[in-house]
Amino acid sequence: MPRSFMSACKSGYDSVQSASEKRHFFKPPRDAERLALWQRAVPRLDRKLSSISSVCDLHFRDEDISKVFVHNIWGEVVAIPRDKWALKDDAVPRLFPNCPSYLSKRTRKRKAPFRRLSPAKSKRRKGKGEQSIPEVRDGNVETENSVSTDNTEPLFDVLTSLAKEKQKIDGWSIGVAQQTALL
Repeated sequence: MPRSFMSACKSGYDSVQSASEKRHFFKPPRDAERLALWQRAVPRLDRKLSSISSVCDLHFRDEDISKVFVHNIWGEVVAIPRDKWALKDDAVPRLFPNCPSYLSKRTRKRKAPFRRLSPAKSKRRKGKGEQSIPEVRDGNVETENSVSTDNTEPLFDVLTSLAKEKQKIDGWSIGVAQQTALL
């Protein structure tokens, strides 16, 4: 009879066997990704869980184990008990009864996220009015929401004139020191 890989679990040992309780053992998945999930879930540092180890049914939630075959025979649903229980595809050992309680927290299955039909609103604060930043093109000053950086000398002149006139641009403070515009 196999022995449970979990620390402090005595399932499968001759000294603990009782005729009334039959333990079911499961092998870890062979898929590397799912095996890694199992290895992270098992609180054991001295040995690494491998695909040849065995884990008993005490370490899985009841909803993770398939204990019956369900068939539809002539419109009637028939449940036949399984001799060998099977794990569901997403089952991972989560219960560790002989370990400290913080290791075996029952995880709640989460609901699917709420799907919104409209796009999320912008969290950016809006001022009293949309103020635009002057754009410099070929020496002409235009009012738009973007600033061209192709020609930086006229841009510098525009920024220094805004600073001297004490005009404000939302979210910015402008100052002039010698030949530098401070933003």
